[in-house]
Amino acid sequence: MVARIGSFANQQLILDATLRTQSQLSETRLQAATGKKSQIFSGIAQDSSRLVNLKNEVAKADQYIENIATTEKRLTLMNLSLETIDEIAREMRSITVSSLNGEAADTNNLTEVATQFLDQTVELLNQRDDSRYLFAGGKTDTKPVDLANGVYTVPAPPPFDAVVDTGYYEGDTTTQQVRIDDGVTIQYGITADQSAFEKVIRALDNIAQTTFSVPITVAEKQVLNDAITLLTEATENNGVQKTIGGFAADVALDLRTIDIQEGRHNEFINFATDSIADIENVDTAETLSLLNFQQVQLEASFQIVARLGQLSLSNFLR
Repeated sequence: MVARIGSFANQQLILDATLRTQSQLSETRLQAATGKKSQIFSGIAQDSSRLVNLKNEVAKADQYIENIATTEKRLTLMNLSLETIDEIAREMRSITVSSLNGEAADTNNLTEVATQFLDQTVELLNQRDDSRYLFAGGKTDTKPVDLANGVYTVPAPPPFDAVVDTGYYEGDTTTQQVRIDDGVTIQYGITADQSAFEKVIRALDNIAQTTFSVPITVAEKQVLNDAITLLTEATENNGVQKTIGGFAADVALDLRTIDIQEGRHNEFINFATDSIADIENVDTAETLSLLNFQQVQLEASFQIVARLGQLSLSNFLR
């Protein structure tokens, strides 16, 4: 297109406008293809700082949720162990009470039952998740209960062994803790040397180590009565020490606390995700409509440029 001095400025304006339209069309096409307003922060400069902050907060909330999920798994396994140990202690007490008359101790195979329950209790206290033993305090790679470690003294009744013996415990006194929010940390964990567990183990082991006579002797009955006392204390009234049910209640409270906190994190993530989408994402319908308009506009601009290129004095005089 040959320009005259008088028309040069207008022709340049038309060309510049056409190029701008072409550039805008390319940007709109990219937005339609990606669903994003911009591929770089400068494209959303006024919201870039808020976007970065929101993404950082979401990442932090995700980490807290991950901490909560790990802790929830451990607490759930601990709670199941506690409930089962409590059931074992109560059932053993019931069987033992029924064994105090006549030949019932032998009839009920009390020694074998106590041995099985003792093995189950040890296994439950040695419960672990994928990475650690749950009742060992800070020594998470060590089984907390070992009745054959050479420190624990196996009872030899009668008489009933009344001496408290936590020599079976291989863990330490460390309490686990987890951060579940800014400034919110939960301490959790129960060690296998707690009084209630020791009493269950001692009661079961005393019965397991007793050879009952037919009929049962007075000394053997006393072993059973002493065992009943310990099992009752462990499950119902352990003085100033917590019962097994008391520990289970603590675990249930921790589970409730982290569940509430997890709900708050999820609510924030949903809110932040929507806000991030508002900042980053385009309105698809609006973008497609704009794309169509810009395509028409660009085609019209090309037609105008083409017609201007054909203008000449001879064409004008025809």
